[in-house]
Amino acid sequence: MKLHLMLAFAVLATTASVARAESEAPEVSEDDLAAALEVRVIDPYLELHTGPGRGYPVIYVVEKGDDIAVVRRRTTWYLIADKRGKTGWVTRESLARTLQGTGTPVALPETRHGDFLRSKVRLGFTVGTQDGSDQISMMAGYRLSKYFGVEAEYGKFFAYNGEGELKSASLIVEPTDRWSFTPFLSLGYGEQDFNRKARLPGRGVVTGDFNSIGAGVNFYIGFNFVLRGEYRRMTFFVDDDSVGNDVWRIGFSSFF
Repeated sequence: MKLHLMLAFAVLATTASVARAESEAPEVSEDDLAAALEVRVIDPYLELHTGPGRGYPVIYVVEKGDDIAVVRRRTTWYLIADKRGKTGWVTRESLARTLQGTGTPVALPETRHGDFLRSKVRLGFTVGTQDGSDQISMMAGYRLSKYFGVEAEYGKFFAYNGEGELKSASLIVEPTDRWSFTPFLSLGYGEQDFNRKARLPGRGVVTGDFNSIGAGVNFYIGFNFVLRGEYRRMTFFVDDDSVGNDVWRIGFSSFF
């Protein structure tokens, strides 16, 4: 029940954040503007969306001849700001039809580590060990704010005396964005099922809840991918008893 409530909270928080993002203009800091590429619109107009996708509504229109600042990229969409301080997302195709101050076609900036730090959605997988057993997991995350995000995980593990699966929801904290890599802390709650091999003594399926606390690092490797390394300490609660497992794993994540 606790896991269901935690997962429901994560879904509600994600839904609320998405709804808010769809109705609000994206924020751009002074530091972002100082490092941005400046170009001039040569099409009759340029439509600005609230988010990086055609499903997001158009909130502003930049007219031909106006100068804009290209702040960052997310997949095939770019965040821009105009001289009036209006911000929004435009497609790569639209932005390609702009000119630099020299009158030459724009050279669009590629994805950088900063784009990962500002991304909202992440999907990834890891492989590793859980107390000596092989483990593989898939996860999906959503950034709630600059430093906080939520992550849902589904995993399988394989031991000499059986196999099992786990489901969890975690709060992810990324305390700094000043380095070329991104450290993070995690605090989670979940449920694990262990299916003992039939020829061994004991119960067939054992289900237990667990808490987890961990730390790791994400390192940007190019395009929309990061390398992820992580350690977690999982504490299981079964039959009024508790046992701890150490989890070491490595994997990749893609951000959007």
